Amino acid sequence: MEQARRESGDRKVFAGPRLRHLRMSLGLSQSAMARDLGISASYLNLVERNQRPLTTQLVLKLSAIYDLDLRELHGDREAERVAELTEIFSDPVFARMPSATVVGDLVNGYPDIVSAFSSLYSAYRKALSRPLAEGQGEGSASSQDGRYPVEEVRSYFHDRNNYIAALDLAAEAFHTSLNAGDDLFPALRAHLRDVHQVRVTILPLHAMPDEQRRFDRHNRRLFLSEMLPHSARVFQTAAQVALLSYADDLERLVAEAGAATGDVAQLLRIALANYFASALMMPYGRFIEAATSVRFDLDVLAGRFAASVEQVAHRVTTLQRTERRGVPFFFLRIDHAGNVLKRISAGGFPFSRFGGICPRWRVFDCFAAPGETLVQHIGLPDGARYLTIARTVESVRTRHPFTGRRVALCIGCDVSHASAVVYGDTLALGSPENAVPTGVACRVCLVPNCPTRAAPAMTQPLKLDPWRKNTWPFEFA
Repeated sequence: MEQARRESGDRKVFAGPRLRHLRMSLGLSQSAMARDLGISASYLNLVERNQRPLTTQLVLKLSAIYDLDLRELHGDREAERVAELTEIFSDPVFARMPSATVVGDLVNGYPDIVSAFSSLYSAYRKALSRPLAEGQGEGSASSQDGRYPVEEVRSYFHDRNNYIAALDLAAEAFHTSLNAGDDLFPALRAHLRDVHQVRVTILPLHAMPDEQRRFDRHNRRLFLSEMLPHSARVFQTAAQVALLSYADDLERLVAEAGAATGDVAQLLRIALANYFASALMMPYGRFIEAATSVRFDLDVLAGRFAASVEQVAHRVTTLQRTERRGVPFFFLRIDHAGNVLKRISAGGFPFSRFGGICPRWRVFDCFAAPGETLVQHIGLPDGARYLTIARTVESVRTRHPFTGRRVALCIGCDVSHASAVVYGDTLALGSPENAVPTGVACRVCLVPNCPTRAAPAMTQPLKLDPWRKNTWPFEFA
């Protein structure tokens, strides 16, 4: 709250369209909201038309009366939308790129149209990637709006700030009822046995060469691979508990999302069960207290909650409970080739939806230093700066000669939250000039003279000189 208060005082906030959208979503007239806020309806009308800024006092009143996260009025979501729309317009299919001002006006003034346009472009991209699917009679792996099921599930969590209140509260209450002490695994096994007549059995690798978990409905057996480390055994067992003991809650959430059947429903059901498992292993109250006290040290939290570093990295992105929020982290997982395997943007980071990520990010350096934690201070062309923390993790190993898959994880937050994170102590985060210039994706990045640029920026003309060779591949005119 204090951080938001300082930010409100540092700059004027023009958030008329966001305020109008909030008012309409609450079903309030201008006069009713003005009465709640103790201002005149005419003044509120000026604020909604961006002819007056939101004062610090008004922002705090909005937060207190309507239970808002102050970040919603500071444009984090709009910044993501601007980056997304800029990336879309950089596609050569569009004859010319609208100015940054026009893009910003579209996002602020017409959010529903921007959302529909984004869905339309996603459908267009998918149609390009599978041009023969319909002609060959193949089934579609996309939903009705053209998005892939994985994208729909990702949007579901993104729209909720990666926090699912019903499951988080249920998991916390269930954890208390178990009275499990330091090890959840025996308590979860006992619960499955006593409540669902399900026995948990650890099977040798030769019996489960390709699976980590398998539930035998007919014989009421849950099989876990012996190759799973303890934290993974707990997680997989907790996910099974969610599917059995909290099936009604999962089905209600899936139905409310409008995904009652098909691949989207199945993926969402799995994701929600995994969310419950994470919240059960690291119950909100205890976890946020510990995370705050150790300043989000991933290794310390992993040891304290008998979890893996990756499980902890996921969990810190979900700490968005209204009455006690944590640092808004984003999360990224990539492979050696730079493929984005998972992204969570609770921290407002404008991930590229259709391209790769910037090679200047130290997340790529992790593969040359496996197991080490690499921190970096990055700055985007729009002036936003982030603290990022990256390291490699390995998937569950299997028999020789096959090995586990090594991937890189990265979490990060805006530098305004860095004082709450131990990893920022070694960096000069107070000086913008110390930030490594970093883009979202090369074709929409405006960082000049970049030696690692993989493609020219679609929004800038190039300076082409056959008599000169620079150290960077593309030079802006």
